[in-house]
Amino acid sequence: MASTPGALYLLGTSLIGRLPTAMAALAIVQLVRLQGGSYTLAGVLTAIYIVASAVGAPALGRWVDRRGQTGVLVVSAILSSAAFAAVALCAHSAPVIAVVGAVLAGLFTPPLEPSLRSLWPRIIPDGKPLKAAFSLDAGATELLFIAGPLLTVVGIWAFGATGNILFAAALGLVGTLGFASNRVSRAAGRSEHAGLRHVSPVRDARFRRLVAFTFGVGVPVGVLTIAVTVYGERNGIDSFAGWALAVNALGALAGATTLALRPLTRSPLRALAACGALLGLGYVPLAVGGLPPGAWLVCALVAGFMLPPTLAQVFESIEKISPAESLTEANAWIVSSMNVGVALGTLAAGAVANSPAATTVPLIVAGGILVTVLLSLVVLPERMSRLG
Repeated sequence: MASTPGALYLLGTSLIGRLPTAMAALAIVQLVRLQGGSYTLAGVLTAIYIVASAVGAPALGRWVDRRGQTGVLVVSAILSSAAFAAVALCAHSAPVIAVVGAVLAGLFTPPLEPSLRSLWPRIIPDGKPLKAAFSLDAGATELLFIAGPLLTVVGIWAFGATGNILFAAALGLVGTLGFASNRVSRAAGRSEHAGLRHVSPVRDARFRRLVAFTFGVGVPVGVLTIAVTVYGERNGIDSFAGWALAVNALGALAGATTLALRPLTRSPLRALAACGALLGLGYVPLAVGGLPPGAWLVCALVAGFMLPPTLAQVFESIEKISPAESLTEANAWIVSSMNVGVALGTLAAGAVANSPAATTVPLIVAGGILVTVLLSLVVLPERMSRLG
């Protein structure tokens, strides 16, 4: 991959441009809480942002497939950054405006992740090189979720809770403009599929099952954001949430590295269900009540391990079953389903977190595990093969 011209630049600028997404959940929760707002408001604002991004991504992805990446990315980056500024400046004084800002920031989130993923088959040879690219993509995405919480902690320390969100918006704008300026991105989608009738990937039953499965992958990720915040506050540990989420992402990076060194031999469609079930089960130790902080961090590390291997199987499956002229839209649906899972996990956990009961954290973590394991059943190999 390093020998492919522009590949590392595209990956790097994409990661910078996606930092607001990696920072948003914790940054919004911390913004509301540090200004004296409730967990409910924090959960609502975060969920609205994530759900709005899930709604906007497929539409923006389809527009990219039809019109090319450059214009869509530049315009959406400017609009999303401005809306983030509204959230930062109005969360305390004008919550209604903040809600509108969260909606717009989400709707116009630049579709960098699906845009990048649709470029890999165009610039990297099929077979092992493409598998390696998808594995590196999954691992690099986990770097976001290490950097995101840590940058949130640093940003709040340096700029305050309000300034931190403005900081995140600026990073997103710079990264997106850098990605969109690359010649590979500028050329993508302009004429490759001219004259072809657009076929939505949603028409494929296997694809719809992948969307449901990926939703289940996202739920415990959203639950974890609230769970670590509750744990840190109840144990009087400042910035515990940022460190716990970074450790969880470090575990995910370890999973991505392991996958790159020892690729799975089974086809991605046959490995999905097993990976999803193992991902859910990895969160089980976090549902044990009364864990000391050190043990909690170790368990968070373990819980993150299976996320990149699971997502890598999803990425490969999408590339195999989706029409080439709809690949950006297909990847956008996957990003959206993951984000909706994260959003609903955050929203549900935020509602339960208002309870003072000692079982709050174990309860919300157990709920996330259950959803992930149950939705792994929809992509059992025999079910997917019958639809192929």
